[in-house]
Amino acid sequence: MAGERIDVGRAYAEAYERFSALGQSLDDEQAAAAVPALPRWTVKDTFAHVTALATQVVDGTPIEGVPSEDRTQAGVDARAALTLAEVLDEWSRSGPAFAASLSEQGRAASPNAAIDIWAHEVDVRGALGIEVPTDGGDAEAILHSIVRRFLGVGWAAQGIPALRVVLPGEEWVAGEGEPAGALRSDRLEIGRVFLGRRSPAQMAALGWEDCDPSAWLGSLCVFGPADVDVVDSPRA
Repeated sequence: MAGERIDVGRAYAEAYERFSALGQSLDDEQAAAAVPALPRWTVKDTFAHVTALATQVVDGTPIEGVPSEDRTQAGVDARAALTLAEVLDEWSRSGPAFAASLSEQGRAASPNAAIDIWAHEVDVRGALGIEVPTDGGDAEAILHSIVRRFLGVGWAAQGIPALRVVLPGEEWVAGEGEPAGALRSDRLEIGRVFLGRRSPAQMAALGWEDCDPSAWLGSLCVFGPADVDVVDSPRA
């Protein structure tokens, strides 16, 4: 997959199939479970969110940039009276159509939808203690390419030193100049940090080497960080 530009629609469709199948396997208690990574939402709310985005686009309202918190919550609130099965039924109509529209856009398609669905699948799996796939597929690959491209951008102007990021099978330097330290982790954890699913304390506890992590903690995530530790449920 190296060097290949991934079809965002294909990535969304792949994640949709896996995540919707997970939703169909859940019982009422699981649907009502709180999601630690999303403190205001239950598992059902999380499915309502991804459904709302897909339906919005299919109904003709494009998503421009990152929706505001109020707009995002409105999509969840509009489905508050629905069961998880009813939410999934709606998504079965809008999800594949959304994926097709993303593929039709080709290179113009924003990667945000694929990243969003991957992030929320991991949110739900963590909440329920369900194993996260070892290979998150194209959606995770898109996120990883963005992390590599943007982690460290603007650090030099802010006086933040470069950081060596070491993952299984690869490493790179985030920022400019000689690295002042190293962070050893894996793609899943770096993705969770980048998307704001970790608190400052959790980020400080990562695999830092030869450095004081405080220089970087405020600059590792594009959202967040989380206000409190995100603690996943034990795996079933």
